[in-house]
Amino acid sequence: MTTQISSVLVLDDETNVRRALGRLDLGPGIAVHLCATAAEARAALALEPIDVALVDQHLGPGDPAGLEVLASIRESDPDCFRIIFTGGADLEFAVQAINRGHIDAFLTKPWDDSQVVALLHQGAETALLRRHNRALLGELAQRNADLLAFSTNLENLVEERTAHLRQAHEELREAHERLQQQQQALVRLETHGVVNFLARGMAHELNNPLAAILGYAQRLRRGSADADTQRRLDVILTEVERCRQLVEQLRRMAAPLDEEPVACDPAEALAAAERRRREAGRPVPELSTAPRLPRVLAAPRALARVLDEVLGNAMDFGATRCELTAESRLGRARLHLANDGATPGEAEAANATKPFFTTRAAAGNRGLGLAIAAGLLRDQEGHLELSPRSGGGAVATIQLPLAPGHGTESGLRPVAADQSGTAVLVVDDEPMLVELLTETLRERGFEVHRAGTVADAIAQLGARAFGAVVADYRLPDGTGLELIQRAQRQAPALAGHCALMTGDSQALAETAGRLPVLAKPFRIDQLAELVERLVRG
Repeated sequence: MTTQISSVLVLDDETNVRRALGRLDLGPGIAVHLCATAAEARAALALEPIDVALVDQHLGPGDPAGLEVLASIRESDPDCFRIIFTGGADLEFAVQAINRGHIDAFLTKPWDDSQVVALLHQGAETALLRRHNRALLGELAQRNADLLAFSTNLENLVEERTAHLRQAHEELREAHERLQQQQQALVRLETHGVVNFLARGMAHELNNPLAAILGYAQRLRRGSADADTQRRLDVILTEVERCRQLVEQLRRMAAPLDEEPVACDPAEALAAAERRRREAGRPVPELSTAPRLPRVLAAPRALARVLDEVLGNAMDFGATRCELTAESRLGRARLHLANDGATPGEAEAANATKPFFTTRAAAGNRGLGLAIAAGLLRDQEGHLELSPRSGGGAVATIQLPLAPGHGTESGLRPVAADQSGTAVLVVDDEPMLVELLTETLRERGFEVHRAGTVADAIAQLGARAFGAVVADYRLPDGTGLELIQRAQRQAPALAGHCALMTGDSQALAETAGRLPVLAKPFRIDQLAELVERLVRG
């Protein structure tokens, strides 16, 4: 039995029938509306929903048949439980009406009260169930619509996200390809740079012994009266000239440093070298740096590469700790990177920066690390040397110009050049070549003084006057150009009495038009003629 309030509409034109049905005890859950005409029924339907409609088939004059009334109720409220009420027990009529959906039940007159009560309660529960199902269907339809909208929105979001992911993946792929291309270009550039530096370094190293061979061969030929000996010496001179041309071709292959020197902090360069090694997966020793290192004039990436090669060489010889210290003098900085590895012997220290020199060939070393570093430094007016450390280990000393504001011009006294004298200062770090130059110039009547470094030359220039200065461009602690510029600032009378020697084509280009330059290898008569012009002024 229903416990909810349900409405029952009774439409019958007979008063007794309405009264009898109104007296039925339907319980508190059902409210009954008794109507005599179709108009009254329409008024009741307009006031509230009707759950059960009990309509007589044969209404009074002017009213439609009961089935028509129920049909109109079905159209306005399909959930209403519709019962036809008639005094004629026409079973065929009832079956047709039920099958067509016009009515839900058939009730005949006279009736059984209990049957009517049960039928009305059944109709109320059916109507409530219909309304509840319809509400559920509506809610389900709304939820289905919401779900469809959500699904559509989700598909759009997925498509949009997928498109973003595709775009990001494509951008990442393109970035990866660009990075690979950049890395390959960097490797090619670095490889090309290494070859260039080696070519320039080897050309520089070869020109010094060629100059000595050429000079001594000329001296021997000049002092020999034997025709066969002269012929053989001519062969030597011809072959030296051929070697000189080959070296010149080798020099043309080399490119200059593609990075401008700027003021650099050595500690930052060492940190960059450490990062370089770690990123490449190479071991790094424990590093320490002295405070307040002087800033140097160098190419930053090249200086970091130099320190990287020096660290790698130290690791190859068992170093676990490295310490960077520095000192400065006469406009030059000397960076000392000391390590606790194996102590180099005299031959190892002297040849450490020469290409292909190695004592670890069996371990796969090619002897290029320090040679590359030395080549990089040469393009920065720098120098690299290896020496034993006191107490064991090794010290790599890197010499570079001090950055502007960190150097001095001390060391020279303002003395005038002895332009009428014959004193000549020859500055070169190749002993064999210095000996040849000394012998040649002394034979021509000159007083020759020798120096192997910028510091030594500065000391001699500060002690006395010279009629001429001839300096090699590449020196262990600086350049001959820098030396001559300092000397002329302190002793202006030296202007026009100085010249450079070099086996480096880049140095030739840098000094063109500024000073007389003697390209190695040269003939001894060229040297003598140049010195005579310098002394005469």
